[in-house]
Amino acid sequence: LIEMEESMGNDAHAGDEVEISGLSKLVHLNGTKGRLVRFVNEVKRWSVECCDDRTHEIKPENLSVPAAPIRETKAGESLGVTSYARKKPAYAIMRGTVPNHPSVKEVLGNTYILPNILGFLNWKELLQARVCRRWREAVRCTPVPESRTADSWQTPELYVGNREAAEALGWLSNALPMLTSLNFLTNLGKSKFFQVANGEDAELSLTVRNRNSPRPVDISCIANFHHLRNLTIHGLYLNGRYPFLFEFSNLRTLDFYDLGRLKWDLSILVNMPNLEKLTCISNNSLTGSLSDTRVLKETLKQLCLSHCTKVDGNLKELADFPMLRDISLHGCKNIIGDIRDIRPGDFQFIESMGIPPSVWGGGDLPSIEETPDIMRAWYILKKQHSSVFTNMRLGLSDDSPERYDNNVHHSREMPSHVEFVQAGNRLGWRWTNCVSSGACETNWLDPEPSNPSLRYTKELQKIDDGVTFYEGFFAPPTQGEHLQRYSEFRGW
Repeated sequence: LIEMEESMGNDAHAGDEVEISGLSKLVHLNGTKGRLVRFVNEVKRWSVECCDDRTHEIKPENLSVPAAPIRETKAGESLGVTSYARKKPAYAIMRGTVPNHPSVKEVLGNTYILPNILGFLNWKELLQARVCRRWREAVRCTPVPESRTADSWQTPELYVGNREAAEALGWLSNALPMLTSLNFLTNLGKSKFFQVANGEDAELSLTVRNRNSPRPVDISCIANFHHLRNLTIHGLYLNGRYPFLFEFSNLRTLDFYDLGRLKWDLSILVNMPNLEKLTCISNNSLTGSLSDTRVLKETLKQLCLSHCTKVDGNLKELADFPMLRDISLHGCKNIIGDIRDIRPGDFQFIESMGIPPSVWGGGDLPSIEETPDIMRAWYILKKQHSSVFTNMRLGLSDDSPERYDNNVHHSREMPSHVEFVQAGNRLGWRWTNCVSSGACETNWLDPEPSNPSLRYTKELQKIDDGVTFYEGFFAPPTQGEHLQRYSEFRGW
């Protein structure tokens, strides 16, 4: 692949016109012209549509543009023009600089009004608008709208859910090079499974293929979408490393889920400095540390690495991210930390935080005695944003010697969970058995207001109404105290 890039350049695009030479077998094609369709990574050759109306796979060194004086272009005449005075590989020639290939200015006129108008169309309508040479070039220069605009207008997404759609990506990257959103969703009801070509460092023992199975699809052509902002891949079995998936400098959203043996490391995030949302779920081949995400400190808003078991690091690495709103690290058993280390100002704008049990205070409660410190740490986060710890409870560990079961009705079971309660702006927490009237007294963390409002009074009364059986207990009673209270209630 490196040799191919050196010989063809790094700016190759499907759809470029090339001249064929140096063929020893298909000698009748020497000196003729063709058009690039896609690069076949398995054989390191280009699929070229030739003058005989057939598609042939040809080595990059046998493809070039004819040597000819190439006119200089003035500023603004075309998109990124370079002048060449000698024979140059096809991919190194930018569109608009090759003889007989008109510049954007010649095709579109003196202004870019047409692409500005077409910018209001979605990707399907843009493809339908390619009715002539002028409009085809205009579509190539048109930024495809995001999936959702500022006024919440929803545009159709581009979904790749079958083999035919995946094989058409090479042509599409030439027709709509400014596409901003691409979705591989092979786990939908209408999707059909197709095999993707192995990446670098693939595990060959996992490759399943027989003589009659179709050739795996090479998806490396998506690297031609240089303006991509959103990339979603769900349910596509990948095997090995695919560096081209992480070379989009404009990317804002990267969403991976259930991708087999995709190998990558968080250190590669340096190639995507504008990333705002990173989601990677159940990727056991993902490596790296939370410290690798610090290259995104100023932009990252959402981080989800759930069940990526090889990721390590300390939760505090994320404490000073100014834009971070949501964290989900469930199942990341190698991530450590202590919830008690959180100080006011840490995770300042966090709205939702899911952390693994390997972070002290993020999973089961180790003991009744240590619980107040854990809840005070969560209190700091909840005061900064009320949505933290909403509809969430922590439970006393099953291994704790303080747990007991007195074989009573479920409404009288031991209160082994904790939850936050709120009256007005006043926050507190309490133990509960998660059943109505099964809560202990509230441990208030905020002082009582000097001039309580009607709202505060009503909400406080509702909280107190949930305390009956465990009235007077601010923590779970011992097993003996519980049996005594149970006998007292039976006597009533």
